[in-house]
Amino acid sequence: MITKNKFSVDDNLLKYNFDDNQRVEPEWYLPIIPTVLVNGIEGIGTGWASKIPNFDVREIITNIHRMLNNEEPLPMLPNYKGFRGTIEQVMENQYMNSGEVSIIDSTTIEISELPVKSWTQVYKENVLEPMLNGTEKVPPLITDYKEYHTDTTVRFVVKMTAEKLIEAEAAGLHKVFKLQSPLTCNSMVLFDHVGSLKKYESVQDILKDFFQLRMKYYVLRKDWLAGMLGAESAKLTNQARFILEKIQGTLVIENKPKKELIRMLQQMGYDSDPVKAWKHAQEKEEEEKEKEDDSGPDYNYLLSMPMWFLTKEKKEELCKQRDAKLTELNTLKKKAPADLWKEDLAAFSEELEKEAPKRKAVISDDDTSFAPEPSTLSDSDGDSQAPPPPKAKEPA
Repeated sequence: MITKNKFSVDDNLLKYNFDDNQRVEPEWYLPIIPTVLVNGIEGIGTGWASKIPNFDVREIITNIHRMLNNEEPLPMLPNYKGFRGTIEQVMENQYMNSGEVSIIDSTTIEISELPVKSWTQVYKENVLEPMLNGTEKVPPLITDYKEYHTDTTVRFVVKMTAEKLIEAEAAGLHKVFKLQSPLTCNSMVLFDHVGSLKKYESVQDILKDFFQLRMKYYVLRKDWLAGMLGAESAKLTNQARFILEKIQGTLVIENKPKKELIRMLQQMGYDSDPVKAWKHAQEKEEEEKEKEDDSGPDYNYLLSMPMWFLTKEKKEELCKQRDAKLTELNTLKKKAPADLWKEDLAAFSEELEKEAPKRKAVISDDDTSFAPEPSTLSDSDGDSQAPPPPKAKEPA
């Protein structure tokens, strides 16, 4: 449901690719928020390296609302869902992300979060194991460590001598245990909507580019919806009138040639299928337009109605449907394109908030479900049971 709300209802406005004469996916999708800022990217292509961190979807929505109100977007800090460390701005487009470490007692520290994109196995092999075993030039720093991770949380309990802990605290625990890594936004290179590479100097520039294109398509969407609602209401009006005149006997279609029927309906002012005609009018290919010109008026939507449609109840039902379409059309005409965007954002935010408690419940369960028999990945024969999480002392 969140994905559905994120991409909204602009399928009819997109330009689609064709493979073996069959329509496949569009050249690009047009979500209601810039997903490149939500998911982030990192890679090298076409001679350019590109790296964009993740940002909080709620902050992105807030900035879009600001631009809809003719205000400038505010700067945003990178944000990763579930990350419990801190991300601070060092200078323009440069940030420092830090894991979490705390002192348990005079010989024990607890690492409860690693820097963004740091894996527990890699961290253990590259940082803790060398600290435990030492090297030819560097003596061991720690005496033991144990792991009590879950699917969504990190927890290393590290033992070291009191003297070493005092030295590490003085030098900075984050620095000593390599719990900090930089995040930069100096290489934000993206393809724009026409397929041209563009380097962005700030996240706000990406937001503004997206905003301009997306607003253009909300204008197109309003025009498309207005045209479609008008065509649908005209079709319902013609069908209701056809039924009424057939019931009253002013319209006789029995035992007449098809050409004469079409000519008669034209003379009586019936529209050729309004929905079909409107859809063909939206086509950009000249060949399709020529086909429509050669086909003549289409009254199948009237002449193909079943006999049971020729009832008072069906006529009244069609009139109600027509009135509903006209009401929807009048409501749409009173809205600005920005109002349509705000409605999409509100629906998306509502679904997002519905998912938030589920996410919190999962994290809460993981916080209290440390493995009862964690593995000991050192040579120490200490107790294998996880100690209860004591009140942590923050490092100086």
